[in-house]
Formats: sequence, structure tokens, C-alpha cells
Amino acid sequence: MAGSMETGVTVLLALMVGMFGVTSAVLGFIAEGKRLTPGGIHVSGNECVYPSSPAHALGVCAMLLLMVAHIIASVAGGCCGCCRPGGGASKPKRRVLGVVASVLSWIMTLIAGWYYGQGVYWNTAGTRRASLSGVYEECPYLKGGVFVRAAVLSIVATSLAIISCFLLRAPAATPESVEGDAEPKPNGIAVGLPQWPAQGNEHAPYQHPAQG
Repeated sequence: MAGSMETGVTVLLALMVGMFGVTSAVLGFIAEGKRLTPGGIHVSGNECVYPSSPAHALGVCAMLLLMVAHIIASVAGGCCGCCRPGGGASKPKRRVLGVVASVLSWIMTLIAGWYYGQGVYWNTAGTRRASLSGVYEECPYLKGGVFVRAAVLSIVATSLAIISCFLLRAPAATPESVEGDAEPKPNGIAVGLPQWPAQGNEHAPYQHPAQG
């Protein structure tokens, strides 16, 4: 019963992590299509004017959702396996794999967060100084593919987080089940000690001789 409940909690946590992670990736792909392009940037004197872009808000939301997903996965897995959750990951090999998957997921998350941060920065409304290229003034802008890389890394990081969550929270074998496997009981055979009659019932009652 406890094992079934633990499995249900693990599945629920994995679904939450997956929902936040996939939503983050979807917002990243949408932000790629909404990012500022050179045609949307205006030049005023020697200043580049960057208008407001939906990619800014989309990138911020995607970054926050990805962080929330991995915080949930880390707490569910016992802080990257440092604190074993109740009854989980008793086998050393499974525990090591869970920790490795958790660490890799955080590395991917940090790289994805860096890409999201770059996208958010270059899609923030404001002004920046134009750079002179020959006789023309050019405005720096975000090249294509930054949000896409962040979104793809979000999917990879979320997958690793879910794997680590299952590995670190998998229910361990209980002592009762181990003892039951080690000492099998015979089926259909009655086992017991032979029953001997009581000591006082072994002799017939003594009969007194008749008085003559």
C-alpha cells in the first residue's frame, strides 16, 4: 500500500515537472517568432530605439517556468540525491544514476537560462548607441536561433529531471519482502509437532479388590 502511494506521488511530481518544462519550451519557440528584427529597430541620431517586444515577456516566463520545474524535481529527488526521499533509491547504482541525471539537468537548465537571458536582454525596450560601420550606422540585434536553443535545452533538461526523479524516488525493497523471499513457506503442507497423550491418561484406572 505504501509502495503504491509512493509511486503515485512520484508520477504526480513528474507530471508537474513535465508540464512546467514543456510550457517553458513552447514559450521559447513562440518567443523566437516574436523577437525583434533589424526592420523593427529605429535609428534616431546616433541612438538605436528598440520598441517593446512580446519576446521579452515570453522569455521571462519561459525562464521562470524552467527554474520552477527543476526546483520541484530537486526537492522531489531529495536535493539532487543528497537527502534520500522516504524509502527511495536504496540501490547504489540506481542512486548514482539518479544523481548524475539530476546534475546534468541542472547544467542544461543553466545553459538554457543563459540563452533565455540573452533573448530577454536584446528584446527589452530602450535605446542603445549605434555602431558606425563605414558611412552607415548599425544597430546590434539578437541573431536568430537563441530562443530555439533555449527551448531545446529546456526539453532535454526536463527529461533528465524526470528521469532523476523516478530513479531517486523509486521505492526500495522492504525488510518484510526480503525475509519472505529468503524463507519460502511450503504450500498445502501442514507442519506441526506430533501430539502425544497426556501422562495421566496412559494407565487404566486402579480397581480396588472386592471385600469378601
